[in-house]
Amino acid sequence: MLAILTILAVAVTDLIALVRAHAAQQTVRYIQLAWWLIITVTVALWVRPEGWAGAVAALVAAAWYFIAERWTSHEEQPPQSGFIAALYPWSAVGLVVLLAGFTWLDIALLSDAVPAGLMWLAIAVFLTQTGNRVTRCVLLLSGRELDADGTAPGAVPGSGLKGGRVIGPLERIFISILIVVNAYHIVAALMAAKGIVRFPEISAEAKRPDATGTKAEEFLVGSLASWGLAGGAGLLAILMS
Repeated sequence: MLAILTILAVAVTDLIALVRAHAAQQTVRYIQLAWWLIITVTVALWVRPEGWAGAVAALVAAAWYFIAERWTSHEEQPPQSGFIAALYPWSAVGLVVLLAGFTWLDIALLSDAVPAGLMWLAIAVFLTQTGNRVTRCVLLLSGRELDADGTAPGAVPGSGLKGGRVIGPLERIFISILIVVNAYHIVAALMAAKGIVRFPEISAEAKRPDATGTKAEEFLVGSLASWGLAGGAGLLAILMS
């Protein structure tokens, strides 16, 4: 239960953080605080004997949120060096390790009985915005540079399209479901299809006189990070079922 509650707390926290584009920072903080109190109190009242798990999940979600807030608080561009610049990408690694540890605690020491509906809700929401952030952090660790707005490049300039932010979550959720139902051949076909679709773009970049090969590296690193997250979510669902 601890792992699923933490996943849910972090995932909803990331979704609430999207409100920052339309509301004041202080307003978003109040909404986040309300969410963390809700999960803490709800779990304390209705989950036994691990009523403290909600508080732990809320603390992890709060730390996850404030690291991102410090990173994006710079109006022009997030810092490229310093403590926050180093902490932000590594926070994703820390979260994954922490969730792996919580999963082990659930299975080995705590009660691992989790309602199927709650588990799938938490995983699905986690693989959306949080999955995008984890993948972006891995790309930052690999040396990928940021756009002027502090986000990883990928959207078409001057366009409202942000394909990777939509396709990525759908791909991760789809792969997780396929893993749970043992449809590994479809997963392999999906991965191959993605490579085929991106091949023309990578080839075009490689033919440019100033080509550096970053498109291919970016595709591999981003895809492996996204697929790894989906695979981990599928494995978690199997272990908790």
